[in-house]
Amino acid sequence: MATLRKRGSRWHVQVRRSGQSHTRSFSYKEDAEAWGRKTEREIDTGEIRAVSDKLKSMTVSDLLRRYRDEVMIKKRGAAVEAYIVDRFLRHDLATSSLARLSGNDISKYRDERLKVVKGGTVHRELAVLRHCFEVARKDWGIQLKSNPVAEINMPTVGRGRTRRTTEDELEDRAQYP
Repeated sequence: MATLRKRGSRWHVQVRRSGQSHTRSFSYKEDAEAWGRKTEREIDTGEIRAVSDKLKSMTVSDLLRRYRDEVMIKKRGAAVEAYIVDRFLRHDLATSSLARLSGNDISKYRDERLKVVKGGTVHRELAVLRHCFEVARKDWGIQLKSNPVAEINMPTVGRGRTRRTTEDELEDRAQYP
């Protein structure tokens, strides 16, 4: 049950469950009670998860290294993905704690990278990172609240080429076997 206290002219609510504590203040008692019930329900249904000590101590680089060693080696395009993962490991994003990582951090990386390379390249890089987070959430049991890459808009990929070879070019090529 949420703890409800009047502090001055405001109502202070505190919800404590299984190692979690959530607090908030409201002007009206009805709003405070409703928020307390809603927060308790979200904790009970698992919508709000406690940030574990394991999550606080892990960084993006820990996930990327494990992904490289366990998942990528089984892929056909492992050499290309290894290059992408090494690029992420050299970036400041790799030192970010998983407990504090958000879509905003990923969008900063995206915007910074778009100044250097085209959208298709950044899209492919972020696809690798997105898969890494999905594997961590679904297969490794790392309790991320969500995939931070899924929270951002991916850069647009340029249109492919539409040019066709002309008859003259085909004839010229036939001359040189």
